[in-house]
Amino acid sequence: MEAQNLNKEILAFNKNVIKMSFDALSAFSGQAAVATDTLLGTIPSVPEEGKKAVSIYFKQGQKGLASLKKHAESGLELDWTAKDAPVKNLEVMEAFCKDAFSQAVEIRNETKVLVEKATKQLPKEAKSIVDFWNDSVNSSFETFQSCVNKNFELAKKIMADVSVVVPTAEPKAAK
Repeated sequence: MEAQNLNKEILAFNKNVIKMSFDALSAFSGQAAVATDTLLGTIPSVPEEGKKAVSIYFKQGQKGLASLKKHAESGLELDWTAKDAPVKNLEVMEAFCKDAFSQAVEIRNETKVLVEKATKQLPKEAKSIVDFWNDSVNSSFETFQSCVNKNFELAKKIMADVSVVVPTAEPKAAK
């Protein structure tokens, strides 16, 4: 078997494995959402806000899984022998991170009202602890997001600098 055909078969196999894995994860996640919704529906003491929050997390989880699948598949489409493959791979990773961060912000925004409504019932001492915890988590997330974005900026700069310095291969002289 030729190396080119072998490479194509390996790539096709990897694409198929990724597709089947994500399909299985999506089915599992969907069934977990249904089972959780059914279970929470049978427990009358669970507040409606809690049920809605769980529903939001499962919905956003499905979106995140779809986004990860899209970016993993686009990574497999790259020509890894091309000169710009590292830059293209960095772009795929950055796009995935931006999608993940936007989904995290969407979850935070969708659940903010639910958290506020749920914490109204707490004593003021407990509410201040919940607020402190929530602010700490959000602050940590924003710090992490900032670090990741700065790392992508630095990686792009380094790749641009390296591509300027790297000499091109000289053609071999015929013997």
